[in-house]
Amino acid sequence: MDRTEVSESIAERFTRVMNATPAPLGVLSDLGAATVLAGMVVTAGFFAVRRAEDTGALYAVLVLAAVPLVVSMGASFWLRDSRERVVEWLTSLPFPIENMNTLLAGLGDTIEVVFAPGVPIPSRAELQPELDRISDDMLVTGDRPDEGVLQIRLGIIDSKRLPLRSNHERWKRLVALVEQVVIPHAKSSPVVRIYVV
Repeated sequence: MDRTEVSESIAERFTRVMNATPAPLGVLSDLGAATVLAGMVVTAGFFAVRRAEDTGALYAVLVLAAVPLVVSMGASFWLRDSRERVVEWLTSLPFPIENMNTLLAGLGDTIEVVFAPGVPIPSRAELQPELDRISDDMLVTGDRPDEGVLQIRLGIIDSKRLPLRSNHERWKRLVALVEQVVIPHAKSSPVVRIYVV
């Protein structure tokens, strides 16, 4: 796919979650976690300075509580070019990845690899050891040889406390899967597309 097609296939504007997904430090932009941390700092700080005569301690607590919020806002600003990095990676691939917005938003954990018609698809016995080299949690969950489709689960369990960390792990695993397994197999069994479910 060329750059224009790739750009049109993903969201025109990324949300905070979508911006954080491809970035290793994207979890820093989690405003919810920053708010909880700031609240904990305020609570602990007010408890610690409750009998202080100096108002400087109160201001110090408020400044410390603002730090996680400022870091979160700064990380969000720093990550605003994530869409460009995603477009560059997708453009470098020899086949399209459809429904990428699902993975970027933290919803998709399964992909379907669609092979060219009439091409034999790799067997589970052949593919699973390659997936295990990336992660033991990855699994071939199904195949439809008549349609040339192979289903692979990325195997990331969502974190309840830091969902942006889970999203980034899912992104890293997708990139590793595509670059280390799918592209090498595409040389002998051409891939038409990958679809994120």
